Order: sequence, then structure tokens, then C-alpha cells
Amino acid sequence: MPLVAPHDFVRAITRTATPVSIVTAQGGGVRLGQTVSAFNRVSDEPAILGVCINRRSPIHAVIRACGAFNVSVLAREHRGVADCFAGRGGPDRAPFTFLDREWQTGVNGLPVFADGLAAFECTVHSITEIGSHLLYLGEVGRVVHRDAEPLLHQRGSYRTLAQQDTEGHHA
Repeated sequence: MPLVAPHDFVRAITRTATPVSIVTAQGGGVRLGQTVSAFNRVSDEPAILGVCINRRSPIHAVIRACGAFNVSVLAREHRGVADCFAGRGGPDRAPFTFLDREWQTGVNGLPVFADGLAAFECTVHSITEIGSHLLYLGEVGRVVHRDAEPLLHQRGSYRTLAQQDTEGHHA
């Protein structure tokens, strides 16, 4: 079977809603974070998650050097933080800026978003280079979570579960 054209693939895949998360790593005096929407559960036993990050991101060298990363899943009120770590910043902050009041240090020594929906502290299980991205599988050593509505990404925009579908329902 021939491969689908990249444009068609992107148009189709962006129809799915994905949780918005920030992957963080720290090493050699450098603390980095990157907003991602490609994050999922891979295995329950052992607990392993997967996250895909564009190969252009500078976070790769830090994850490889420290052998660990954290994933903080954002709640609906965290659009500004998501924008910041997607490189857009905002009126009150520069892109990729960690504000101390928003972050804690996880048990593994890496940053965790303090008010996140969930946080996963991971050691690198494997790294696979796939096309434009690197797929990190992380063995989850610690989790924290709270009940809140997630921030989602769909069709190039942030969404929440409470939003009404203005385009109607499609099967």
C-alpha cells in the first residue's frame, strides 16, 4: 500500500483531541521544557508512557544526558503555560520561562508543573528516531494527579471537554 501524503495525514490526525503536556528535563545547569500533544500510555505493567518530540527541539540533548524526563499534563486553565513552552510566550512572560511559583522539583530532581492535572516522573526506557520526531518511552517511577478538566489540542487549537461542538456531530 502506498504511503499517504504528509498533508493528508496531518489534516486527518489533527481531528483527534490529545492532552496538552509539558515535557521537562534538567542537566548540566540547564532546565528545559517543551509543550507536546503526542503523549500516551504504552504499558500498565510495567508502567511505561510514550511521548513524541520534534527532532528540532533542544530538549533532546538534555534528556539523553540525564536519562530522565517528566511529563506534566495541563488542566484547562493552563493555556498560557502551554503557549510559553511551545515557544510563543505571552504578555507577561518570555518563551520557555520557568516561573518558580509554577514549578516544583520532583523526587527525581526534574521540574514538575505544580498545578498540573497529572505528573509522571520517568527514566528513559528507549529512544526511537522516527521521521520528524523522536519517540521516548519512559518507565514511570512516580505519579501525582488531581481531579480537573484537561486542556486538549485539536485542529491546531486548544479545547476543553466542556466546549460545545459548533460544527455538529459526526459519526
